[in-house]
Amino acid sequence: MEEADVADLNELDRELLDRKWSAKLREKWAADGEELRWLVLPEQGYVGSTVSGRTSVPHEPLNDVEPSHVDRTGWPLPSDLVTSGRYLGDEWADDPSIMWWAVADDPGRAAVRFGDHLTAVVGEAFLVLSSERLAVVVEQGKVGSRRPEQPGASSGWFGKVRSAAAQVQQAAEGIAALKDAKHPHSYFEVPISQVRGVRFAPMGRNIPRAAFLRIDFADGSALFARHYEAEADAAKSAGSG
Repeated sequence: MEEADVADLNELDRELLDRKWSAKLREKWAADGEELRWLVLPEQGYVGSTVSGRTSVPHEPLNDVEPSHVDRTGWPLPSDLVTSGRYLGDEWADDPSIMWWAVADDPGRAAVRFGDHLTAVVGEAFLVLSSERLAVVVEQGKVGSRRPEQPGASSGWFGKVRSAAAQVQQAAEGIAALKDAKHPHSYFEVPISQVRGVRFAPMGRNIPRAAFLRIDFADGSALFARHYEAEADAAKSAGSG
């Protein structure tokens, strides 16, 4: 993100970023009558998963994902204890590099789909709950296919004229696109009817225990999201599902 890395922000700056994006989501993303309940800010960290009994850390997408323009990170990997699967119970939550964890009995479940998309835009993804949906939200300019080059555009005089005209058109379109590039975009979402419940879930063995939101889906899968306001935001989720 262009703002300072969220992991480095103090509590006040986190609150300011939360307010900024809450306002942006209400203005540019939410439909009429749709109420924003909470958002989880982007973090420097990884997705882990346990799918069909197999643990994967970091998680790699198991379903088709729309291409993104977010590069893979050079962040330190989770500990050997976690990547090897030798942890006990929820000890993976004690590794601060794990931000999300998906649990499911099948790769097609909702929690896995969320894990897939969070992985593809790691460090840029907002997890947003509203009265209508749960969504992975990113800036619009972070996703979508890049425009292919015009084949043979530079061959001959006519080709050069066409190429110049195309460049002018692309420049004009680029200026317009820049205005929308910062708008919030649903990279993946499910209707609120697919969310069975959201609750505060203290995890791990450390004291104090790590604060997570646990999101249970109607298909039986679950997504855990590390969140410094997990307890407060879980209380705002009443009526979800």
